[in-house]
Amino acid sequence: MPKIPRDIEGVPVPDEVVLAAEFHTHLGPFLVVGLRMGRVITSALGDEPFAIHIRAHTGPKPPYSCTADGLQCSTPCTVGNGGLEVTDRRDMVAEAERDGRRIVVRLRTDIFEGIERDCTLENQERYAMRLWGAPDEELFEIEEGT
Repeated sequence: MPKIPRDIEGVPVPDEVVLAAEFHTHLGPFLVVGLRMGRVITSALGDEPFAIHIRAHTGPKPPYSCTADGLQCSTPCTVGNGGLEVTDRRDMVAEAERDGRRIVVRLRTDIFEGIERDCTLENQERYAMRLWGAPDEELFEIEEGT
């Protein structure tokens, strides 16, 4: 298994990111997008197991489906426990529901296009950590409601 860096260019990688990257086998931008989406979801809906259902519109294939692993690592929802469903759509959206409340977290188009255009195998860890440090409103369009 590849070694996950504990720091990138002298900046420590948070344990949460290291653990997710170890689970996923590497550190990349879509993993971090999923981690960050999950933080938004649990902040809004809590982190009680089996209480939340997430529908991830990422498609079933890498690199976009890497977002689902980030969601699994940052929420109580997994594919195995039935809390996370991955659809064939590649909209880069996570829709979460709990007790009639709903939150939709959509990766901003400019962020998606930047990943597609600027992220390479050589810079993916640095790129991922840049996303990790960005404010939610820079990364996502967030809708909450019932």
